Amino acid sequence: MTTLGELIDRKRRELAEESVGVRRSWEDMFKYTLRHYPKQTSLEDFDVEAFEVRLIASGMNPPIIDGYVNRWRGLLGH
Repeated sequence: MTTLGELIDRKRRELAEESVGVRRSWEDMFKYTLRHYPKQTSLEDFDVEAFEVRLIASGMNPPIIDGYVNRWRGLLGH
C-alpha cells in the first residue's frame, strides 16, 4: 500500500529537472498537505475533498486551493 509520503517523494524525483518556480509551487502544496495528513497516511485514507474543506477553513486563497486539489486529483488518478 502506497503512502502519501511515498507519492510525494516520487513526484519530487519527477520534478528534479523543472524550474525553481515549478518545484516551489509543488513544495508549497506538499507542505500544506503534510500539515493536515502525516506522511504515513495511506493513499486510500487521503481524502482530497476533506483536504479541500480544511484549506477553505484555513482561509487560503480559493484559486490556490483549486490548483492544489486539481493536482492531487491528477496524482491520484481521480
